[in-house]
Amino acid sequence: MTWAPGPPAAVVVPCGRPNPPRGGLPPCRWRHAAVKRTHLLAVPASVALVAAGLSPLVAQALPASAAPDPTLAARATAERIVAARAPELHPSANDAFVRTQVIGTPWNLNYVAYERTYRGLPVVGGDFVVVTDNQGEVRDLSVAQKQAIDVGITSKIGQAAAAKTSRAALTKADGTAVKPRLVVYALGAPRLAWEATVSGRDGKENSRKKVYVDARTGKRFAEQELVYAGTGTGIWEGSNLTIGTTQSGGQYTLSDPARSGLTCGDYSGKQIFSGPDDLWGSASKTNKESGCVDVMYAGAGFWDLLKSYGRNGLNGSGRWSPAYVGLNQVNAYWTGSEADFGHNNQNQWITSTDVVDHEFGHGLDNFTPGSMSGGGTQEFVGDVWGASVEAFLNNPADTPDYTVGELVNLTGSGPIRNMYNPSLVNNDPNCYSSSVPNMEVHKAAGPGNHWFYLLAEGSNPGGGKPTSPTCNNSQVTGVGVSTASKIFYNAMAMKTSGTSYPRYRVLTLSAAKNLDPTCGLYAKTKAAWDAVSMSAQSGEPTCTAH
Repeated sequence: MTWAPGPPAAVVVPCGRPNPPRGGLPPCRWRHAAVKRTHLLAVPASVALVAAGLSPLVAQALPASAAPDPTLAARATAERIVAARAPELHPSANDAFVRTQVIGTPWNLNYVAYERTYRGLPVVGGDFVVVTDNQGEVRDLSVAQKQAIDVGITSKIGQAAAAKTSRAALTKADGTAVKPRLVVYALGAPRLAWEATVSGRDGKENSRKKVYVDARTGKRFAEQELVYAGTGTGIWEGSNLTIGTTQSGGQYTLSDPARSGLTCGDYSGKQIFSGPDDLWGSASKTNKESGCVDVMYAGAGFWDLLKSYGRNGLNGSGRWSPAYVGLNQVNAYWTGSEADFGHNNQNQWITSTDVVDHEFGHGLDNFTPGSMSGGGTQEFVGDVWGASVEAFLNNPADTPDYTVGELVNLTGSGPIRNMYNPSLVNNDPNCYSSSVPNMEVHKAAGPGNHWFYLLAEGSNPGGGKPTSPTCNNSQVTGVGVSTASKIFYNAMAMKTSGTSYPRYRVLTLSAAKNLDPTCGLYAKTKAAWDAVSMSAQSGEPTCTAH
């Protein structure tokens, strides 16, 4: 489901230039402002916000001999920006800010994410991310909110009425209690709203949604889907796979001791598989334990890929999320806290790497700033990570490609999506248009999947890889799947609420620019978006090599 109304307003402010040298002319136009030290972290850092009219906030510079921990310098910079109530945050006198996470990377980039409250109420769309280098210099400021909030906080609609209206967002709500909370909804013009989480069935699918009801009119105006379908012998990934297991007494369990939280069990009882020996699975494609071998293998691969990015686990704090095999549906889901895997039309468990890590890719989306993406981008985000981990593992039993679910053959018609030419499956769109955000979310993945293939491989990669048509008849050169994945991860670290296709263009351009001062990655990222008709956006960064 997509966020409504429309894509969120947002701004990214690029900088990335060094502080001006003493006695020399600055490379940018600078204006200095005093910064109060009250409520700031103890580590001093020079803070510079440059470009598009930003006012720099300059604090005492660190001595040349100091070597601060990069995340501490990033936090100090972000706290100073917040304490100074930088106008780019669109603050009101009634706003308060809470730091939610800090993401460090090996690429001289750090991300500090915040959420805000207004008169004590949570603000949906009030989040932002401060991006710094390891010296604490500001590289970007990614802000979801477009204007300061000035709304009353007294609801004309009661909580019970809001709960009833929220349940109507589902075809059939289950018996879970619905307890709406008052929030300020700031994706668009700020308004007071009730936010409720409802669960049940939406059509034929399992569903859990956040639903927003206008606190003045009682009308439901926005919703966000939270459930996304999406040595042992595995079903699809081959035999003699090495997986992490835990021994306790005379029992072994499918719980990876080196990757906390990575477990797999039977969906019917939500119990982790265990046994008297450390041999798992069989050649049977209907064996749940074999499906779990695939899951443990694919999950470990994703963990290791993220570790190379400096990330500790799926949640960034050293934890993965559990998985269960045995869902009695022709589907797989990310529920917000776990991944559940069903079967294909032949009752074989659908646990190939691209499917498993598609679902865990939703988890990464969930745990990075801004939470779940919106505007029809959710499924392309999952597909990117399925393809990326498949390439990272490079398993001859499941050779890397850019088709989704080709091994599991979900419905008997081959892959369920194609990234190099989306139109080959279900006539999914190759090119972006204004209708894409309103399409069914799996169909809406087409332009994003196409963009990622063009960025990774190009339009005519050779080496036996498929050619990819472009929407503007251009020739595009790829950067390689490893670099493309790195760009996308850094873009996700800058996400804010409801990130849409236009927003992903801006964020990936910013990420490419921050990663490569020569502007080569920026140019290829831009060319790939242009090639899928995702046109230039107001406020997107430009890049000049230095």
